[in-house]
Amino acid sequence: MKRLRILTLIALLLAIITFVVKNRKPSTVPAGKGLLVDKAWLSINKHPLTPQAAVRPPDQTFLTYPEWFLVFSPAEQADYFKTHTSTTFPYLKHVDQMWGGYGVMYDQIKGNFPFNTGYHVMIWVIAGSTTVEYGIKSFYETVIGRVTDISPNEEMTAEDKFNADYEYSYVKFIEALPWYEYDFNHQLKMLWSSASFSGPHLLRKLERRYYLTTELLVKSGYGWLIGLGTKSAYETASLQTAVVMDRLPTGLDTTGFVHNIKVLPNGMVLANLPRYAEFNTAVSKLAKNGVGFTEIAGNESAIMLTVLTEKPLNITANYKILFTQPIFTRPGLSRVALVTTVGNLSSLVRTLKLKGVTIEHIYDY
Repeated sequence: MKRLRILTLIALLLAIITFVVKNRKPSTVPAGKGLLVDKAWLSINKHPLTPQAAVRPPDQTFLTYPEWFLVFSPAEQADYFKTHTSTTFPYLKHVDQMWGGYGVMYDQIKGNFPFNTGYHVMIWVIAGSTTVEYGIKSFYETVIGRVTDISPNEEMTAEDKFNADYEYSYVKFIEALPWYEYDFNHQLKMLWSSASFSGPHLLRKLERRYYLTTELLVKSGYGWLIGLGTKSAYETASLQTAVVMDRLPTGLDTTGFVHNIKVLPNGMVLANLPRYAEFNTAVSKLAKNGVGFTEIAGNESAIMLTVLTEKPLNITANYKILFTQPIFTRPGLSRVALVTTVGNLSSLVRTLKLKGVTIEHIYDY
């Protein structure tokens, strides 16, 4: 019995050492130190053509990055879980990327814009809770999950397959709506009603049911609390972004993605585009048809976007690179954060498309 306790202690210490060593390397590589964006790009539009109610602070093109990383991270998990169990996912690497990206973002805006207290607090809350969640998951998977995990050449359990489906459903939801509105209770019912108890790897199946049940219950309760706090502290977010375009080509089918079109006295066009994930699609369609942007959410200066690429980008005067992050589950692929101006956005989008670079997201304030 004494020997068993010693062996258990040694195994635990080895697991902890593996846990620490595996996650100690930084995973956000800044393009330099401090301010990387032209200071002239960091300005407030004092006389926007956009109605004041639709104007958003210019620093939010940077501050929305940590928020969107919490879409990218589950999306990467959903893709990875199709062929791997969650036990081998690099959770702490994602924590490092989230905070590392936020640090670079803050270096660009500090001293250049008024401190956006509400948005920073929101980031600290969601990033802090994600740090706790991913830290617990990483430690649990290293110490417990690896004991029940199956070998790569074995078929995954019904519970591991459920995890992949649940993660995909969650990602599609949060691309358009706040995470705390997701129905975790429905997923919990699906886990216990649709995932079969039969099949091999009984220990793994039982352990995964415990793991997933705990996650869904905690997120359901925490999401409910966050929803209450958000509704009391923040206004309901608009699902549209106002833009001013230099033109809108005759004959271009804008059904479903350009709304409330109004021609301004100077000949420019004021309209609303879908916000969040659909904003990328709308901008890409318009840029492809030669449309240029004068204002986005009332802003005419810096706007950020992230791209996914396997090759280095040639830096030009039209954009700056902020940082690069490797996509650990897809070796060779990297996320690169770029900054350009609203006026140069369409040109940059066309250039990236021509080079076959995937635009991950355009941060519409």
